[in-house]
Amino acid sequence: MPLDLRKDNSEEKKYYYSEDGNTIGPFSLSELLEKIGPETLVYREGIDWTNAKEVQELKKFFKPKKVESDPISAFLTQESVIPSPKSVSLASKKVVSDPVSSVLTQDRVAPTPNPARMASEPKKMFSAPFSFKGRIRRTEYGLSAIIYFIAYSIVLAMMDSLPIASFGIIPIIWFYFAQGAKRCHDRGNSGWYQLIPFYALWMLFAEGDQQANSYGNPVK
Repeated sequence: MPLDLRKDNSEEKKYYYSEDGNTIGPFSLSELLEKIGPETLVYREGIDWTNAKEVQELKKFFKPKKVESDPISAFLTQESVIPSPKSVSLASKKVVSDPVSSVLTQDRVAPTPNPARMASEPKKMFSAPFSFKGRIRRTEYGLSAIIYFIAYSIVLAMMDSLPIASFGIIPIIWFYFAQGAKRCHDRGNSGWYQLIPFYALWMLFAEGDQQANSYGNPVK
């Protein structure tokens, strides 16, 4: 069935969808429909994470197809399924469950992770200090700046008596710029913004995006 993608208010909205616990987007309505199914978790401004088939403007694209039944095939199928006396007698017997086995079985079944729930769960600070992906808040960035200046000063002091200590500058600088990139992402900006003069100072006080952006979910 051809999709009716005429311009309306929904086409102007920006959508995100969740895949393997990651937030992907933003997309227009037409772009989103090429990437999701009816059970995919979708988010846009104004709604929480919801299955695509439950979103008002997306319902019409996931209507179940009607399957036309063949009356002759249905009749032959019903006639061919004849229950045996033994199966009927077994079905009539009550099955008494073992409570111990029931408890052990329930313990083995691990709950399926819900991407929407994962998106709202808080993340620990410094969970990926050398990664340039994701977002961090002002507190973690402020602590990172303090750690950077202390570690940098220690390495500089050691370089006079121990020249090999100069190699310690590399991971320290990497750490600082990785944390700075994630702080830029929290405000919806590219990590290159931290190279703007005095922008690093501004990031210590500026509030981050409260909603999901193209760099991930908000950090709580």
